[in-house]
Amino acid sequence: MSFEMKADMVSNRAIVEIVNEYRTMLQQQIALHLKRQRDHIVRMRRRFLSKLARRLHRNYILYDRHRRSLLSDVSFLNMRRREVQPATSRSSLQQPVPEQLHLFPASSEHEFTEEQLERFRINHATFQCLYDQLEHELEDADCEPAMTARMRMGVALYVLGTGKDFESAATLFHLHSRAVRASVHLFCGAVNKLLRDRQIDFPLSRKHIRCGVKEFEELVGIPQVFGAIGCLHIPIERGTDKDAAKYINSKGWSSIILQAIVDSRGRFLDVFCEHPGNTNAADMLIQSSIYQRMEQLDGPCQKIDKISVLPLLLSDGKYPLLPWLITPYPTTAQMTPAERSFNVYAAKGRACIVRTFERLVGRWKALNRCSTMVAASCVPEIILTCCILHNIAEQNGSPYKDAWSECHNEEDVAPEQPHWECQITSMDGEEVRNRLSKFMHERFPLIVDDD
Repeated sequence: MSFEMKADMVSNRAIVEIVNEYRTMLQQQIALHLKRQRDHIVRMRRRFLSKLARRLHRNYILYDRHRRSLLSDVSFLNMRRREVQPATSRSSLQQPVPEQLHLFPASSEHEFTEEQLERFRINHATFQCLYDQLEHELEDADCEPAMTARMRMGVALYVLGTGKDFESAATLFHLHSRAVRASVHLFCGAVNKLLRDRQIDFPLSRKHIRCGVKEFEELVGIPQVFGAIGCLHIPIERGTDKDAAKYINSKGWSSIILQAIVDSRGRFLDVFCEHPGNTNAADMLIQSSIYQRMEQLDGPCQKIDKISVLPLLLSDGKYPLLPWLITPYPTTAQMTPAERSFNVYAAKGRACIVRTFERLVGRWKALNRCSTMVAASCVPEIILTCCILHNIAEQNGSPYKDAWSECHNEEDVAPEQPHWECQITSMDGEEVRNRLSKFMHERFPLIVDDD
């Protein structure tokens, strides 16, 4: 083979190698360009969804603020009117009950119809469940006049569900108002005596805690959370004695505070309702049995970023930050995107207690009318009864109607709830929250605040 032919072959190989290298480089550049385009589209989509979610949230905040302002004005006018109008005149000017009186004959022993049960805010399965457990306690009661256990239950459930005063319920059931009052107190006492330990079962066993942690993790992704804690002010009658001032909350109306823990399904795990309205959440927590129980809770731990994390509760900024109680990061200009994102996930977890309180006072209207129904000393028993009934109704599938959450008349307008921020934080609590924020940042989409 001549020298010129060998040179041509070497030259051809070099050209082929150059072409192949160029083709490979071109393919790499095309792939890189396509990847950049895809990443850009993904970023644009995330930015658009984030901005949309932020604007929707901001619009909802403005709407909710305006709604609460209007409700506060209405409730203030109602309170002024009640103070000016004597109780006797209210009773004398009371309008007749616009319901069919023959629906609830006091001597009836037959099963209540679906129409009648709807007025009790529960279905037949829930009513029968209650009746089976309370029948003997209500039948054996030495109260006048003599009534069947079924009728006593019906009277009490009607008053608790609709929030009607004793006189209106007495007219509807063809009874004296004293008989209605006695039936309500007897029913509440029986529910608390026989059903509280069965329905409000905190502290939980390790098995129940694991189940609660799994349900919350499926809901929001945050590990080791088994419940959310919060408080709700229940209005009471403004007292005239020397202790009346301690019941006046920061919004200027008298209340008793319900502090509760709920699971992801909206079931009450623990309730405490003995603190007056001017108590802040930190003092209330430390003075309640919940604090001691959580400090001594023997629950399953989990390693998160090399530290052992106990079972956790979520709460809002009213409560202190503790190793077992996680509150959101304070809203400041120095917040990192990961912290903002964690706050969003935590808020989704806390939404279960907001929804539970809404359904509690929506189903049992008596809670917003305790100030005109009973003395302040009787309110805790009614609160506990309604929490127990809430659990039983949810377990037995009693449907909740959205209309119950609406304000159909002035009496349904609840006063604005007090708001405050707790500045108490523990170093261990901050460490746990930071580890949880890092865990969520590494495993879940980051919700970026672009505004």
